[in-house]
Amino acid sequence: MPYRLTHTLSRLLFGLLCCVCATFTYAVTSVNDYFTEVWTSHDGLPHNSVNAIAQTEDGYLWFATWEGVARYNGISFTLFSRDAATGIVDAGTRALEASSNNQLWVGGARGGLTLREGFNWYPQDIAQGLVNDILEDHQGNLWIAIEGEGVFLRPHLSEKSYGAEQKVLDIGAYRLVQYKDGPIFAATEQGLYRLGSDLPTPLFLPDVAPDTRVNDLSFDHQGTLLIASDLGAWSYDGESVKRYRNELSNSTITTISEDKSGFIWLGTLSKGLARLGYDQLEFVDTSNGLPNNRVLSWYQDVEGSIWVGTNAGVLRLRSAPFTSINQADGLMGNFTRTVLPITGERFLVGTSQGLSLIIDGKASPASSSYSARQSILSLAQSISGKVYVGTQRAGVYEWFNGDMSPLINRASGLPSDEVRAIYEDSKGTLWLGTTSGVLKIDASGERQLITQENSNLPDNYVMAMAEDLRGRIWIGTAEGVAMYHSSGAIEEISIAGFEGAQYVFGFYIEPGYVWMATDRGLLRYDVNQGTIGGIGKPSGLPIDKIFQVVYDHMGSFWLTSNRGIWKIGYVEAHRVASGELNSIDFEHFDEADGMGSDQVNGGSTPAAVSTRQGDMAFATANGLSMIRPTSLKQLYQYRLPVVLERVDADGVLINPQKIRTLEPGVNRLRIRFAGLSYIMSQRIQYQTKLVGFEDEWNYRENQSVAEYTNLPPGKYEFLVSARYPYGAWSNSDTSYQFEILPFWWQRIEVQVLAFLTLVALLASLVLWRIRVLKLRQVYLAQQIELKTQALREQSERYEKQSKEDPLTGLSNRRAFDEQVRSDFILAFPLLSHLNLAIIDIDHFKQVNDRFSHIVGDEVIKLVASYLNTTVLEPNQVARWGGEEFTVLLHCSPEEAKRICKKLLEGVAQIECPSLDGAFDITVSIGLANGLGCKDYQTLLKRADQALYIAKENGRNRVECFDEFKARG
Repeated sequence: MPYRLTHTLSRLLFGLLCCVCATFTYAVTSVNDYFTEVWTSHDGLPHNSVNAIAQTEDGYLWFATWEGVARYNGISFTLFSRDAATGIVDAGTRALEASSNNQLWVGGARGGLTLREGFNWYPQDIAQGLVNDILEDHQGNLWIAIEGEGVFLRPHLSEKSYGAEQKVLDIGAYRLVQYKDGPIFAATEQGLYRLGSDLPTPLFLPDVAPDTRVNDLSFDHQGTLLIASDLGAWSYDGESVKRYRNELSNSTITTISEDKSGFIWLGTLSKGLARLGYDQLEFVDTSNGLPNNRVLSWYQDVEGSIWVGTNAGVLRLRSAPFTSINQADGLMGNFTRTVLPITGERFLVGTSQGLSLIIDGKASPASSSYSARQSILSLAQSISGKVYVGTQRAGVYEWFNGDMSPLINRASGLPSDEVRAIYEDSKGTLWLGTTSGVLKIDASGERQLITQENSNLPDNYVMAMAEDLRGRIWIGTAEGVAMYHSSGAIEEISIAGFEGAQYVFGFYIEPGYVWMATDRGLLRYDVNQGTIGGIGKPSGLPIDKIFQVVYDHMGSFWLTSNRGIWKIGYVEAHRVASGELNSIDFEHFDEADGMGSDQVNGGSTPAAVSTRQGDMAFATANGLSMIRPTSLKQLYQYRLPVVLERVDADGVLINPQKIRTLEPGVNRLRIRFAGLSYIMSQRIQYQTKLVGFEDEWNYRENQSVAEYTNLPPGKYEFLVSARYPYGAWSNSDTSYQFEILPFWWQRIEVQVLAFLTLVALLASLVLWRIRVLKLRQVYLAQQIELKTQALREQSERYEKQSKEDPLTGLSNRRAFDEQVRSDFILAFPLLSHLNLAIIDIDHFKQVNDRFSHIVGDEVIKLVASYLNTTVLEPNQVARWGGEEFTVLLHCSPEEAKRICKKLLEGVAQIECPSLDGAFDITVSIGLANGLGCKDYQTLLKRADQALYIAKENGRNRVECFDEFKARG
């Protein structure tokens, strides 16, 4: 019952949302204004008879049926039937009682009694029979109403623990209620009883038999007891019992409750559901949506929706975002084509069967004139206050305060009687758009016909007109759009470049831009740049054809189509049209949101409007649909409660309230969740985050399942949040903290030990390697030293070979030249003491020719040996080449000549055994002094010249260059 859903539930879950539902533009004034939905076994209910309905603090709705308890999350049902874990001993359930701490009592056949709290079930002792109702009083005691047995009391001992059962009333009972800390009232098969510390006291219903069966009880907001009996409905204010409405006196009332608006709802045995309020009695039965006229249960959830259980399913009555007015509400016809706000809550609505006037949500004919029954296509308000009415077959009329008179038709100059667009511009000029062109009538009455044949108008079939801020008239046709300049010129604006757009159904004008509703989406014309951008299927819209575009002054465009209404962000629309965004988010509204029809009409204007009061109205194929976007904004700002529904680890269901530790090797974790709102459940969006695995929230759109695979061992916290589109995210209070245990080799201590062992091993390897490298370094150092010594010796050998004659061991010509050049430079101040002698073995060629080159080499070695032993330092001797030798003498010219003569004589004394006395060894010597020589080459030439003279003068002699020069 409504009272028994505690105030904690309302405060925690949806208190704000109840206020939101009450702020929709058009308050529910009739039961026919509710939006109705029905659920049966085809939709997931286990059985069509719904015996009881309850809502727990987490937001779930619960339905008791003969085939178990069904839990509903707004999308799907979850069944709980006979099961040892739940404590449900029989599938047939009759009683549901929601209490504090998110608890739900479930009672049913065979005395089944169990308590559910979160994911956990706590079976209780079996009762005496079929449990009709359960009541937990304000002291925590448990009262049980048993079919045919009576009322039983189980005293509260401790949490979820109760004492021995006591029979309080020995009469079969159906319902138990308690108001605050007052007495308990019981509805029984023999009347109404008050239970307390004293004996049960009957309360008699006046004018009926004392044992008249009482089926249901509840309290209204003032604490008055409401009584449903086999002979009508009653109320008890603590002093007297009074009857509700005599026309119900012979009706069996099965349920009775008060809603949040103060209406009394009465379920009957065979007449359906009645609503009593404001001295009106209305019925909901099978003729207007009730699945069956036998009402078994009634419940109003915290969002304000009313749920009615019957023998053939459950009905939900709610205030939808949209309200619709159709022919049943007084509209001239259901097929509406155009709508025009006049003042306040007054609208003119053009339908296929005439013109209607809506005042404060009530429709009536706009005029008693037969003209008002024409098929209406277009409307426009003039500056004078009159309304121009365009018809399908009779041209244009004027409407004012209920009077409707003809203005112009084809006979009086209109190109066609089918007028789909009317516009009066800022100068008072009237523009009439027909299927055969545009007729322009200025304030003076002068007319101008504009057609495809006499201008740049792309087509004669005109559907929309508007004036931009520069005073230009925009004309939408079936083949494109044109702009009428103040000069009278008509400029065609090409739109075919955007997906081949042709039809222009409507305009929205704002500073700098003209928006066009076309058959290829919404186009934006940049007035300053002359460029066109668009929003259509390439941008993510699921449809092509847009009939009207309306701005709600709250940051959104509303686009109409044959498939409902599409709401997009205003700023995002500009960004897509400018190329800054590739796609756009949208929200879709259709019949499920209270619209009269998904088909929102177009092809004439205006077919959708926004009023100064913030209301929006749309012409549909089944009446006028209206909404106030501010109510949606309030709804979207509400932070939705979210619950975890199911957790599976590797396909095995686990209880997240009990199991917080998962075994090693868990490969796949699947978590299902739900945002518990029942107004627009399909639109709820979700985001999740697994702390310990993800750093950012993961946006999941409408997906209510999160899956994770191959999570490493560790501690995690799963968070989930929900919202309506464009709304605020709920606080992430819903979470599941868990830990995945590691295998033994994944434990931190094992990994630390393994790490330390590895470090020690690596350290040993490093030390061993260092030792090997050091030994290698010593070895390499030794090898380097040996190689260096060998290279040094080799270098010395090479150096020696490069400066030593290999045959004689004397310095060679190169070494001698270097030495002489150096000595020449050093001795330059005293060149007179620098002498050069060139020695040549006489007739040496004959030795080679007569005795062989080997003997010749032997002779050279003998001469060299003698010279080397005779010429003392600092003098130097060298083999100059072949049989020639050079001697550098550091002495006076005279001493040099003496030394040379000595050498001449010594060589003559040399004996060579190989010559066998057949050849005497002699030499010729050329001697030159350094005095007067500018360089070594000069000295060398002089010595060479002296040698030449010695040979010319008979050989075996010494010739001095200076003496030779002196002789001339």
